Amino acid sequence: MEIPLFPLRTVLFPGMPLPLRIFEERYRVMVRELLESGGVFGVLLIREGQEVGEGAIPYNVGTTARIEESGETDDGRFVIAARGVQRFRLVRRLPPRPYPFGKIELIEDAPGTPNERLDRALETVRLTFPAYFRLALSLSDQWAKGLKLPASPHGLVDFLGPWLQTDEEVKQRLIETEPAADRVALLAEIIDELLSHTREQVTDYRRKKFEGMGSMN
Repeated sequence: MEIPLFPLRTVLFPGMPLPLRIFEERYRVMVRELLESGGVFGVLLIREGQEVGEGAIPYNVGTTARIEESGETDDGRFVIAARGVQRFRLVRRLPPRPYPFGKIELIEDAPGTPNERLDRALETVRLTFPAYFRLALSLSDQWAKGLKLPASPHGLVDFLGPWLQTDEEVKQRLIETEPAADRVALLAEIIDELLSHTREQVTDYRRKKFEGMGSMN
């Protein structure tokens, strides 16, 4: 399968919305062709280089995306809303057309055989993520109702990945890991580290907040 490639500073998960403003001419060409064909493009996290201009070197595993909405400005720029579809592996980069192009193979999300390791990781994620999410929101004095989490292992990882307040390189590991048990176990490990760090942040935030209130009296 050969598709257009769009290296970005963002890891895209299946199902994740992706708003984009397209101003480079080569990518405007890409968007016009995609709008005509209804095809997908591949989003890859940049390993080295910049989003604008030539020479960006991406990772080899990313996610296909499909344009859901689009608009064109008076100066020819595009504002689009895309959404992640399916993980893929870049097999080979092809000559530009004029945008980056590549041959890919799709990664099938096998559900995985139920086992103790997978069950334990799923249980851990379902227990720790809500606690992490509430604490993260409390840092900006927000709150949220409970999230309805997907039942499938890969669906769970792809749904929660965008919510993690961590480096894109960490999220890239979640995109690259393939077996369901390994992906969920990695997610559980990441959330556990974030939960511990966020607890420390919340404690410090509340201490400073209440000290500030006390100094006003």
